[in-house]
Amino acid sequence: MRKKNREVTNPADIFSIMQACDRAVLAFNAEPAPYLLPVNMGSTFTEDGFTLYFHGATEGCKYAYLRDGATVSFEMDCHHELIADQARGYCTMDYDAVIGNGRVYEILPPAEKAAALQIIVDSHHVDEAFVYNPAAIPRTRVFKVEVNHITGKSKHSSATS
Repeated sequence: MRKKNREVTNPADIFSIMQACDRAVLAFNAEPAPYLLPVNMGSTFTEDGFTLYFHGATEGCKYAYLRDGATVSFEMDCHHELIADQARGYCTMDYDAVIGNGRVYEILPPAEKAAALQIIVDSHHVDEAFVYNPAAIPRTRVFKVEVNHITGKSKHSSATS
């Protein structure tokens, strides 16, 4: 990272950024260009590392790239704030971001799918319990990304920076 003062290296701080983000963008190798997939996601952080969870309908173009063990890159960002000083002609953007890569795996056992879906639901309903309809489980494909590499970046400034 070019600007080391913006790098986030503490895993707990990286996870905090991940929890604040409401979506991620996954990138897959494809021809003639990379395939990008925005997803609602949830995440966990344990002694084994970071894991992302996402879901989708049972059909779609993305499944050409979502093969077990496929390498995927991801990006998520949040806390955007435009910082502008019209008098100085200065403008910048504050943000927090996480970028990484890992391997994607489909979760097939119903109990594991349900647990992963609950992680996703809980990440979007932090102040209240939300119970999703379990009838959706057979009609939903659920995946996890086991993260191999991750880095965080945080930029929070003032107009005088």
